[in-house]
Amino acid sequence: MKHHRSHHPTNKVPYHGAGILFWHQAEDGQLSVLLGLRSHHPQKGKWSIPAGGWEMKDAYDEHKKRNYQKTAIRETWEEIKLMVDNPNDLTYLWSRHLLVYHFVVYACQLSEKRKVVRYQEFSEVRWFPVDSLLDSSVGFVRSQVAALVRQHH
Repeated sequence: MKHHRSHHPTNKVPYHGAGILFWHQAEDGQLSVLLGLRSHHPQKGKWSIPAGGWEMKDAYDEHKKRNYQKTAIRETWEEIKLMVDNPNDLTYLWSRHLLVYHFVVYACQLSEKRKVVRYQEFSEVRWFPVDSLLDSSVGFVRSQVAALVRQHH
């Protein structure tokens, strides 16, 4: 009997991925982050940032390392149709580098809370105050938001 292995990108080992945590700071100083409720596995039913796996078309940076920034920008466009026009708007926020898992998150401040009306991999996308995150967020979202708060408070 043949064992069939799914070709879902998360089955690639080691996995390389990236995403963007979009944030907004109100006049009163309140920080909010943009999260989407995943509608597909993995992480179905969990709130997360737009993110996904590195692909060859994302290429490599000038140091011959995977270009996680391009991955994050491409995945954000694919998942919520929010374009980051200038990669310099992204700041490194958080990463995990394990033997079989490499993931980088960038932060991107928006001057206003944009309404996201087109999305594929989320059943809902909305803004959350950082002090009101739901328990149903993807495991690392809380540590990513904590890193954002440390940088901006």
